[in-house]
Amino acid sequence: MSIYLTLTPCGGTGHDGIGSVVYYQLLTYIISKHLGVGYSHSGFDRLSHYDYTGYSHYEWCEFFTKFFNFPHLKNPDRIITLSGISDSLFSLIDQYKNAQESILIDMNQPTFAYIGARESVEQYFIENIDTLYDKNIIDDVRNNLIFQDKQYFDKNKFNISLHIRSINPNDSEFHSHRELYNPSKDYQKYVNLINRLKHKYRDTDSELHIHSQGELTHFENYLSLSSETFQITLHINENPWSDIYHMSNSDLLIMSNSSFSHIASLMNTNTIFVRDNFWHFTYPNSIKVDYNYNILN
Repeated sequence: MSIYLTLTPCGGTGHDGIGSVVYYQLLTYIISKHLGVGYSHSGFDRLSHYDYTGYSHYEWCEFFTKFFNFPHLKNPDRIITLSGISDSLFSLIDQYKNAQESILIDMNQPTFAYIGARESVEQYFIENIDTLYDKNIIDDVRNNLIFQDKQYFDKNKFNISLHIRSINPNDSEFHSHRELYNPSKDYQKYVNLINRLKHKYRDTDSELHIHSQGELTHFENYLSLSSETFQITLHINENPWSDIYHMSNSDLLIMSNSSFSHIASLMNTNTIFVRDNFWHFTYPNSIKVDYNYNILN
């Protein structure tokens, strides 16, 4: 491999969670695989949400760097800077595809073009999604994750992951469609969802995994809805890389309106439920649902 793509900076701004930071890196990684070139990521830094976990900032960033296990090209022979995905990128790939030296193409020129670069990567992905949604490539990205904690999915069951987005101490941006969990307001909505899932998978040995943050008491009532063939398990305040790993490997992923859900969905080629007012694109395997998780036509 002689050509490698990167999109710098690879970390955050100090206020970003892992969802918003890794989003563009995942898109770039998948695009590079599709184009038949390499990808390079120098590691995460300046990620937020570590200060209420017990981990240091360094440990937090290192955990995610090791978990996503993105390739890293050290000491390239040449670095070329561009602004996003353009005809110039494709010309460079064609020009240097057989080069003996290693060439790193950074799609972020050191100007305000960074925002434009990210948007161009996203726009290219959306415009070519039918081609880029390649099960072999996406499964390869997910299987490249390094997860060393306990894997709790029972392979003999149909595993459903439900992400419920709760407020956390470092929330600073509240999208108008965020839909943060309010136990008194939203409990019955999720009860209705669980009852529909129990009915739909009544002939299947299933397990619903609820991933969220906050007070355990806000979720314990859901455990009473378990049945002999439909087990409910809570994963509250667990390490986020564990949630991402299992959500991306679930047989059915029910997203919240969250970038955290979204990056898991980008590595999952099984069925995805996504809210109809979610603000990012999703794969063709996604099914739009309304506020009460009714499937929309």
